[in-house]
Amino acid sequence: MNIQEQLQNDLKSAMRGGDRLRVEVIRMTLAALKNAQMTLVKSNYDALAGQDATAEVALDRDIALTDAMMQETLSKEVKRRREAAELYRKGHRADLAQREDDEAAILEAYLPRQLTLDELRPLVAAVIAELGAGGPGDMNKVMPVLVQRFKGRADGRLLNQAARELLTASP
Repeated sequence: MNIQEQLQNDLKSAMRGGDRLRVEVIRMTLAALKNAQMTLVKSNYDALAGQDATAEVALDRDIALTDAMMQETLSKEVKRRREAAELYRKGHRADLAQREDDEAAILEAYLPRQLTLDELRPLVAAVIAELGAGGPGDMNKVMPVLVQRFKGRADGRLLNQAARELLTASP
């Protein structure tokens, strides 16, 4: 069962259970997935139309998102809510920040578990050693590799923090 099917089933359960917050979050997430699918359809159409401008292009609107695309979309939604919660806290709106955190927690249940900073440190150290990076000046060499290897498994801020700590500590 993919993420979208799981969301559909959970939407039905939340509606039956009267969980308004969960219903709203799942509906917004399904809309975000639909938007991502339409973006994919549009990019495929544009690519086909660009190849042969004179021919009529058949449009396949039933292109399904891969699990990786769905996870990426959900990750963006979680990140959007975390950033909104942070801004609400800065604006002294703890009530709205708590709601955004609650929404993010609901969405995180559909994503694989993210690595913590303590779990990342040895993995980042191994990548730094593999690349032969020696100091903070090598961040631009290390970060693209880290982001590629840990995409979907770790937050970019945590990767940056771990790399910066380890490169600053290295002689």
